[in-house]
Amino acid sequence: MGQMPTPTSQEPRSNADRTPADAIAAIGRGDFAPRDLTPLSDLGRADAAALARAWPSFPPADRERVVRTMAELAETNVQYIFGRALRIALTDPSPVVRQLAVAALWEDQGLDLIPTLLDFVDADPSQDVRSEAAQGLGRFAELAAEDELDEEIAARLRATLTDVAADPEEPYLVRRRALESVAFFGDQPGIADLIRDAYDADDAGLRAGALYAMGRSLDVGWLEAVVHEFGSPDAEMRYEAARASGELADDRAVPGLIRLASDEDVEVRQSAITALGRIGGTSSANALRRLANRAAAADREAIEEALEEALVSVDTLRLRT
Repeated sequence: MGQMPTPTSQEPRSNADRTPADAIAAIGRGDFAPRDLTPLSDLGRADAAALARAWPSFPPADRERVVRTMAELAETNVQYIFGRALRIALTDPSPVVRQLAVAALWEDQGLDLIPTLLDFVDADPSQDVRSEAAQGLGRFAELAAEDELDEEIAARLRATLTDVAADPEEPYLVRRRALESVAFFGDQPGIADLIRDAYDADDAGLRAGALYAMGRSLDVGWLEAVVHEFGSPDAEMRYEAARASGELADDRAVPGLIRLASDEDVEVRQSAITALGRIGGTSSANALRRLANRAAAADREAIEEALEEALVSVDTLRLRT
């Protein structure tokens, strides 16, 4: 009986055996599949330094593909954490790569990201990068509003977002994303005025952003304006109004949301369905049960999730009483 062949360096490694060095080499060859990049998850400092040294040598199209692939891997499998690799991509000369990297870090709450994102909002030459960074700062604005950030950092964050949101010379999307993020400071002086000015603007996109900001502010004083937009002829306005009503969580919005849950636009319908779940209570739960009996296939999953959330609130209320 012959001996088993000895593995050679030319034979492919199993996925478990791949190392960060293998991933860097695969990128360098320009011939890599998603599984080749998994070793870049949870990089140690030495491996991150090696990737940073090699990064500029990769062709721009490959750098873009690497970031897109890491984002897709992380979205489909929570075990993959590419924070250190994506921070390297934030320094990329390509605005497309920088924007993709900011977007891919959307769940990362590392405080070291705040200065980078603020610098992007202030000075990046690409308005796409600036708007992505302004949007990404929203999660940190929420932490600041909950007193979970250092006061100095929180003050700079609020000031930067406020200045951009208030500046009519800024590109529309940068202003909108800054407004949506600064809305977490809704109880601070001047924020309600910013939201009102955007809602009164001629630009439809800014008005939609104002609705989103109303919800994020958690100020039920905006409820009348939000419910009014349930009847807007613009699907984006109806969508944002439904979403905002879910954030405000006031059951006075439920009758209008029930109507929106049968909207002709699938995104509006599902936004209304999600909002009913977030508001919860018996009325929302009953409405969602009725919807489930006649729902389009595209809406069934959203209804099931919303009904589960609504029933939790009903059970909680019963326990309290």
